[in-house]
Amino acid sequence: QQPRPSCDPLLDTWPPLAPTRRRTRERMVQVHSIKDLAGEDDAAQDKIPAAAREMPVDGEQLPTEFHGLYHEKQIGALCAVHALNNLVQRRQFDEVELASLAHELDAAEAAALEGSRLSGEEGSGNVRADGFFSVQVIVTALQRAGLSCAPARLQVPEREQGFILNRREHWFALRRLGSDWFDLNSMFPHPKHMSPTHLALFFQAHIDMGYSIFVVRGAYPRAPLEDDPAGLMCL
Repeated sequence: QQPRPSCDPLLDTWPPLAPTRRRTRERMVQVHSIKDLAGEDDAAQDKIPAAAREMPVDGEQLPTEFHGLYHEKQIGALCAVHALNNLVQRRQFDEVELASLAHELDAAEAAALEGSRLSGEEGSGNVRADGFFSVQVIVTALQRAGLSCAPARLQVPEREQGFILNRREHWFALRRLGSDWFDLNSMFPHPKHMSPTHLALFFQAHIDMGYSIFVVRGAYPRAPLEDDPAGLMCL
């Protein structure tokens, strides 16, 4: 089985996909499992550069546990699902739940417009057929889990507990455990440790690359490593 294409915008220098006759599907689909989010040409892809081959592109084959840290790897375009679960350090969200939430938001938006749509507009404005979710879905999912999500001012980022970042079509999470920060990007083979002093440099570099940064606050589920200081020191 060949790996699936990445949705990481940092890999925008990949060779472009060969032209296909299939038109891009943007309409909403019924989602019952992750298989419903797979395109008919998942296995079709062009050459992948060495930098991409060093990153996982099929999280179905990779473990989520890394020395006590929970870290989902990339499956298709489900980076929003991975970012949320990596943020709360457990499998709490899934693509079916988020798709259902996207339907709710679509219905609420249609009701606010008295059921009208712009000419030529079809499908969902909050989830694509490949499983990519809008920021509205992410914010609402976090709210229902008791967490708030808002654009970050980054005045004292090391005092926060977690962030999610987005650029174009990729979401990923940063999480603090104890005094240590971890980059839980689902495109990485394992989490990356960061010191509090490195955090400001990290954010500035990503702002320069065009990322939007959101701070997530509230009652996070307690992560196992928070009760294991010795385990944190081993990372």
